[in-house]
Amino acid sequence: MLMAGQAPARPVVVTVGNAVRWRGETYLVTALQGGSVHLLSQDADGEDAVVLLDSLSRSLGFAVLDTPRPDDTITDVPAVAVRQSLGGAAVLEGLSDKAREMAEFWLDHVLEVHTGLPGFATPSTEPRPCYDLERTTLRQRYETKAAELCAAHHRVSAATVERKRLAWLAHGVWGLVDKRRVRGPSTHGRVDERVVKLLWKVHQRHRKRSVGTRSRLFELLRRACVRKFKKKGEQLMPSRATFYRLLDRLGILCGRETGRQGTGSHRPEPPFTLAMATTPGEQVQIDTTPLDVLGVDETGRVVSLELTAAIDVVSRSILAAVIRPKSIGTKAGSHSRRRGGRATKAVDALLLLAEMCTPQPMRPHWSPRAGAKGSNLPYAQLVEADERMEGAAARPVIIPEMIVMDNGKVFAGRAFMDACAQLGICVRPACYNSPTHKAIIERTFGSIKTLFSQFLPGYTGKDLQHRGKDVAGERLWRVDQINDFLQQWIAVGWQQRPHEELRNPFLPSMPPRTPNQMFAAHVASSGYVPVRLSAEDRLRLLPTAWVTVTDKGIRLDNRTYDSRAISPYRNARSGWPGKGQRWPVRYHPYQPEKVWLEDHRNGTWAEADFVYQRLIGDEWSEHIWDQATAAHLNKGGSTRDEAAIARVVCSLLERAGRGPSRTAAPQPAPVDRGMVVGPQPIEDPYRNIPAPDYQHITSLPSMDVDLRQLCLPPARFPRPEGLSQPGADGQPDGARGPQAGI
Repeated sequence: MLMAGQAPARPVVVTVGNAVRWRGETYLVTALQGGSVHLLSQDADGEDAVVLLDSLSRSLGFAVLDTPRPDDTITDVPAVAVRQSLGGAAVLEGLSDKAREMAEFWLDHVLEVHTGLPGFATPSTEPRPCYDLERTTLRQRYETKAAELCAAHHRVSAATVERKRLAWLAHGVWGLVDKRRVRGPSTHGRVDERVVKLLWKVHQRHRKRSVGTRSRLFELLRRACVRKFKKKGEQLMPSRATFYRLLDRLGILCGRETGRQGTGSHRPEPPFTLAMATTPGEQVQIDTTPLDVLGVDETGRVVSLELTAAIDVVSRSILAAVIRPKSIGTKAGSHSRRRGGRATKAVDALLLLAEMCTPQPMRPHWSPRAGAKGSNLPYAQLVEADERMEGAAARPVIIPEMIVMDNGKVFAGRAFMDACAQLGICVRPACYNSPTHKAIIERTFGSIKTLFSQFLPGYTGKDLQHRGKDVAGERLWRVDQINDFLQQWIAVGWQQRPHEELRNPFLPSMPPRTPNQMFAAHVASSGYVPVRLSAEDRLRLLPTAWVTVTDKGIRLDNRTYDSRAISPYRNARSGWPGKGQRWPVRYHPYQPEKVWLEDHRNGTWAEADFVYQRLIGDEWSEHIWDQATAAHLNKGGSTRDEAAIARVVCSLLERAGRGPSRTAAPQPAPVDRGMVVGPQPIEDPYRNIPAPDYQHITSLPSMDVDLRQLCLPPARFPRPEGLSQPGADGQPDGARGPQAGI
C-alpha cells in the first residue's frame, strides 16, 4: 500500500487495484510510479489519466471506493509489509549503472504481471490477452512472464517472478535491487565476529605495555582463542596474512606504524577548525618539543635538548626560539630530595616574550645572507621606525596580540601569565590532549627536525628504532653553539624559504611566498609599531620569589645574597597584604650571580650579589650549581656549605673548559645566559695584555752617582765604585760569576 499524503481530515491509503472516485467519475488504480498514479476510467466515454498522488488525495470529492479483487489480493505478505514509500525510484540514483538497469528491467515486468500493463505503457494501451486481469489469474501471469523471460535468454522461474513482485509490494523499487551489488565490504571480512571482539579485548588489555610488533599480538590472540573457544579456537583463528589485513581495517597500529603510544586517543573528533588570522601577531602559537639532538652542557656532559619556540600564524615566522638541555635529576635540599630532570623552565617562556619584542642582532661569524638589509624585509622602513633594526638579522619583530599555548607548567605558571598581562597579551590555553589546536607550531617542529636537526652530529631520530648505535660517541656541539646555529638557520633557512601555505588567494598560480615576504606584505597594510623594553621591564619579566631579608642577607635556592643596597629592608615589613616581612625578589636562573629586590613604595630596585661569587669568578648557571651540589653531597657535604659548593662549581667550569686535551690551559665553559639584565660589565682595558713574568726579571744595581755628573760628556763620565766594565757578551763582569773567565 502507498501512503497518499495528508488529507485535510485523515491520511488516505491507496494501492494498485483500488477503485477511486475523482472529479465525479470512477477510476481504477492501475500503476504507481514515483509520485504519479495511473488511473483507468471505468466509464464508457471516460478518459484515462495520470495525476500526482498528492494532488489526487487533496482534490475535492476524492474517495477510495473498494479494495482490490480477491484474485489479486496478497495473502502471503502481511498488510503492514505491503506498504511502499513515495519516491522509491530515487534510491536508484546512488546505484551503479548495472544495478539501476536491472532494477528498471524488473520494474516493467512486475508492473505488467500486477496491473496487466508495463511501466512504459500509455494510459490508453490495452493489456495483452495473456495479462488481462479479467481473463487470467495471478499464477498464470507468473508462469507466462517466466516463459517470456526464458525465451529472451533470461533463466527465470515463476517462483522468481513471484518473489520479485512480493518484494516490490513490500519495499517498492528498492525491493527489486540486487543487494549483492550494493553490499559494502565488511570491516572484519570473513573473520568470525567473536574473534574480532576478542581481539579488541586483548588490544585494550595490553595498551599500557610497550608497543610491540604484529606477530606478538597475533600470538596473544591465538592463545586467547584457545582458552576462550576450547577445541574450536584453532579453527576460528584466521591466518597470519588475514590477521594483518584485519589490523589494517580495524586501525590497530603496531611497531613502527605508531609514532607515540596513545597518540590516536588525543585526536579530536572532526570536523577541524583551521587557525584563522588576518594580521601579524593576531595569533601566535607557542609550545615545547624534544629537538632529537644530543649536545654538551656547561659541565661537559652529554645531554638531550629541548626546543621552545613561538610562531606567527599569518606569516609563519618563527618569532623566537630557545634551546635548553635536559639532564637527570640531582639531589638537593636539606632532606636530600630528588629533583626532576632539568629542561625548559618558566624563565625560558619569559625569554621568548623578550625576544619577540627585540630584534635579533647579527653576529660577526654569521653569513651575510642572514642580515635583514639584503632580505625581503622592508629594511629602510623598519629602520626608520625602529633604529634597533639596523644591523639586525632577517627575522621580523612581531608583538603578539593572542598566544595559544598548551597546559604545561612552563606556560600555565603565574610568571608567564603576569608577563603577558604586563605586555597586554591575551592568553588562550588549548584543550587538553588536542594537538590540533596548535597544529601550526606542531607542524613547524616537524619541519625543524627534518630541515635542521637531522643534519647535526648527535641526531637521535624520533625514536629508538631510528637511533644510531653510537650517537653519543660523535663529536658533539655545545648547547650554546647549537643555539647559535639555530638562530642563524631561522634567519636564512626558514624566514627566506618559500612556504607552501603562504600563497596569494587572488593569484593561486603564483609561487609560494617566504615568511619575510608575507610579513612585508602585511606591514604595508597594517603598519609596524615597535615596543622597547627598558631595564625595569626586563626585570619585571623575571620570576619572582617572596623571601625575607635577614641580617645575613637574602637566602634563595641554598645561596646567600647580600649588599649594602638591601640594608634598609632587613627584618622590615614589605607592606604587601598578607606577606609580612617577605619582599618580592626577581632572579634569573641563567644569571644567578645577582638578584633584584623590588620596592613598590617608591618604584626602586635594590641589587644583591652572591656572597661567594669571588670563588667562582666566571659566569655560571643554576644547572652547574645543582651539579656541584650533587657532587658535594656525594662526598658527605652539606647544602649549607656554600663556599665548598662554589669551589666545586669553579672546578666544573675549569674541567668543562679544558675539554678532551689535558694539557691545554683551563678556560671557563661558555654559558647560554639568554636575556641580559642589570647593568653591563665594564670591559677590562688590560684584557689582551699578557701578565709579566716576575720570576725572570733581573734586578738592576744601584748607581750612587751625583745627578750633576750625569750631564757631563761621556769621556769625563767616571765609573762608579762596584760597577764593573761590560764584557764581550754585553753583560757586566760581576754578572758572569766567579767562573766566567774559565
